[in-house]
Amino acid sequence: MSSTEEPTTGDRAGFTRKASGLVRDFSQVDAWIYNVIAINIVVNVSLSYVLVAVTYPQASLWLAIVLAGILCTFEAIVYAIFTTVMPRSGGDYVFQSRVLGGGVATLFAFSAVTLSAIVWMALAAWFAANLIMAPFLILLGGVYDWNWALDAGAWFTKPVAIFVMGLVVVGWSSFVNIRGLRLYALLQRSFFWVGLGSLVVTIVALLLTSSDAFQGNLNSFMSSNFGVENAYDAVIAQGGTTDTSFSFGDTLLAMVIASFALIYPAWSVQQAGEIKRANSIRGNIRAIVGAEVFSFVVVAIMGALLYSRVGKEFLFASGTAYFSGEETVLPVAPFFGFFAALVTTAPIFVWISFLMFSAWFWMWFPNITLGATRVMAAMSFDKVLPEMIGRVNSRTHTPINAILIFGVLCIGVTAMYAFIDEFFQVTLGLLVLNITGFAATMVAALVFPWKRKEMYEASPVARLKVFGLPLISVAAAIFLAFVVYVDFQALTADELGLNGTPGLIFVGGTYLVAAIVYISSKIYRKRRENLDLSTMYKELPSE
Repeated sequence: MSSTEEPTTGDRAGFTRKASGLVRDFSQVDAWIYNVIAINIVVNVSLSYVLVAVTYPQASLWLAIVLAGILCTFEAIVYAIFTTVMPRSGGDYVFQSRVLGGGVATLFAFSAVTLSAIVWMALAAWFAANLIMAPFLILLGGVYDWNWALDAGAWFTKPVAIFVMGLVVVGWSSFVNIRGLRLYALLQRSFFWVGLGSLVVTIVALLLTSSDAFQGNLNSFMSSNFGVENAYDAVIAQGGTTDTSFSFGDTLLAMVIASFALIYPAWSVQQAGEIKRANSIRGNIRAIVGAEVFSFVVVAIMGALLYSRVGKEFLFASGTAYFSGEETVLPVAPFFGFFAALVTTAPIFVWISFLMFSAWFWMWFPNITLGATRVMAAMSFDKVLPEMIGRVNSRTHTPINAILIFGVLCIGVTAMYAFIDEFFQVTLGLLVLNITGFAATMVAALVFPWKRKEMYEASPVARLKVFGLPLISVAAAIFLAFVVYVDFQALTADELGLNGTPGLIFVGGTYLVAAIVYISSKIYRKRRENLDLSTMYKELPSE
């Protein structure tokens, strides 16, 4: 199979592959930004700080984040090396299928990247309604005495609002992806720099404030705008107190929660065939490993500042009250954006926090669609999925059919997420599904230097060794051990809430769907076309 590239004609700045029509419109800087947004150091971790305080109150949050981040850095190293050898769109699916076979790749990569992404889009709708629109409208309504904003904020907490935001999320994501990566990159840069600037302002403000100042700001804000006196103590009285002294054991357990966001430093590998210099190990280290290190360092700083300024006992109490489902003292969920809005008494910080969350949000979920549909396209090129799914539009250079099909599925799942109360519990298995899918890539990396010896030794990464062993295999073994630890804790620790029957049914059901897709395709291709699908995985996909 050929992977010949040639410059495109006209004004487009990129390279097109004859076989697929995809275009290299992402630079390495775009890939780095994309990966940081995929981890999302604002939105994805917004409730994690409180969740750690509630679940493991004796944990050191910043240390748990640093330890999880270091271990996820080994994951990033694996992906940087794999991408250098196989710079193709399809990422995990391509890596796994070319080393372990199409059945394994469909079972784990298709499940982790595409099927779970449908649920992630529904979760994005929940984030939009419950962590952006509802809380900030309520806060602004309280600050400016805007009754319409208070009413609108209350509406966004209702199930119908989640579904409406799901339609908006799917519509925006589909539009951005269909228009192509050139526009995508432009929008991404704009949103990212605004979001990062807002985050820097927030971190500086946290550095310049104190615990006493935060308590005063909260009490003044709640008294002036919501008629609650001495709110800080009232929250603690409602949620209760607990022992918050340091425990290294709790810190190790808290790494499971910290890993929920930090395991996505390499989401750009799903469209590696559309990134310039994707076969450069140096460029991939910067884009993938650099994204992980940057993200966990910033999140650790934010976590340390939050615990220091807001207080561990307050975070425990506010989180306990919120997760109990009862009416709480605070007008909104105890998430990072609310605390950031109260670093001073100036209303401008409510706006800055609103801007920060909006900027980090609106280019986050489009990368869910982008990654998921590139795996669909790669599977279509390999004839596991129908050819029409991977058909690339000659004008936009995007797999429009895949994007539209994915969007329709997302709307259906969002409806269930919004209107079926029990469905939220089902999705708690997302962490297990995602990290196990990445673990399959680690297994592929472990055996890659020996299973595909010619391909490995022909690559410049073959010289990267640790004590005589391939670096890709050593790094994969380290992260794989971490995955085993995370999965074990997720399946056995009751306090995490992941080991219940609904969550396990979700994981098992997703694997069942993936297995049916591969087996039925294998039978169909053999009977109708006399094609053995296993022959498709002997070479890299043509792009």
